[in-house]
Amino acid sequence: MSPNEAANIVKVAHITDIHVQTPPRLSDLTGKRILGSANLYLLGRRAKFSRAAQQASVEAILAGDPDVVVFTGDLTAQALDAEFSAARILLDPVLRRFPTVMIPGNHDTYVREQTPGDRMRDLFGAFMGDPMPALQVHSDVAFVSLETCRCHPLSSGYTPPDQLPMLQQRIDEAEGRFVFLCIHYPLLGRRGQPYGPSTRALSNAKQVIEALAQTTGIGAIVHGHEHHGYRTELTTASGPVPILNPGSSGYARIVERDRTAHMNFYEVEDGKLAEVRRLQFDGTAFVPETGGAYASGR
Repeated sequence: MSPNEAANIVKVAHITDIHVQTPPRLSDLTGKRILGSANLYLLGRRAKFSRAAQQASVEAILAGDPDVVVFTGDLTAQALDAEFSAARILLDPVLRRFPTVMIPGNHDTYVREQTPGDRMRDLFGAFMGDPMPALQVHSDVAFVSLETCRCHPLSSGYTPPDQLPMLQQRIDEAEGRFVFLCIHYPLLGRRGQPYGPSTRALSNAKQVIEALAQTTGIGAIVHGHEHHGYRTELTTASGPVPILNPGSSGYARIVERDRTAHMNFYEVEDGKLAEVRRLQFDGTAFVPETGGAYASGR
């Protein structure tokens, strides 16, 4: 029995938005990838992300020895087969050692598919669960995943309305466990306002928020997409629920811009969120955020 099991504590590691990049082939440059590649390789967006930070996030998870890992989207930059393969190699030490829950982000659904995330499922399907809304149970915690992504030229997200009536059913199937609701797009901005701009937000966020306001049993909402992390909360039928975004776990460390990668660790004890720890990349490794979780405001 592990120390966590003895104390009835479940430790969860949360990373997101690592954006593994590989140069596209000419045959890959169709549709949205033309603009995406121009942003990455001509306008310099690729420099915003760091292989060193990506590797350090894996090492931090291994050192943290969580009971479960959750990843909330954007494994890749352009949903290239080569990027998914590189991401699988990067994350393999984590995936072989820890139960892991994964959902796609908008960059993982960059091209049209029958169901968003089908390309990602080729290599990561064992960690993505059933079609959304999906329930995955690990020990005394459960993860309910809700779709928020689609292939869209302006990068706006969308939740199919037919998933919303099924949410409470999935939560109830968790049978009283602490439930993390996993989404990619933010529901709210860092000050609790509607998240924007509309070109990169969840287009029917109001409808999703109204549905969530009627639910009971959600313990925390975890997401990604916004690369500068923040914490806010959403009021539901069972009270306020924390919304937690660590920020990009693959961001390059650029001191003069006050930018670096982050990741979170959560501890659930006796069915409650007992602790949130946020780590930041110091250029070599992930270390505790100075002043405590979200003290930096970024």
